Amino acid sequence: MIDPLQPGKVLRFRAKPGKGDQLFSLCAELSERSNATDKVVIARAEDDPDTLWAMEFFKSDEALAAQDADPEWDELHAQIGALIEEDFTLALVRAYYAHF
Repeated sequence: MIDPLQPGKVLRFRAKPGKGDQLFSLCAELSERSNATDKVVIARAEDDPDTLWAMEFFKSDEALAAQDADPEWDELHAQIGALIEEDFTLALVRAYYAHF
């Protein structure tokens, strides 16, 4: 279950032409590397395979803050930035309800 106190992010990225598979692979790899995340869902839009939707929930506010402050993650996020179109969505959220 997701605790409503856990911080989360909802993201929408659109890959540059020809970079969709690379973007999905990199995002999945980085999710596996993160010690801060608790639950992650990465989804591909059915009508646009180059659009990635992700929901990340973190173990705590402190874990999220530590990852966001880590310079290594700046470099890793820059790798994502090189694969996506300029327009993207990032929303900081708290779960209201989840059912898995």
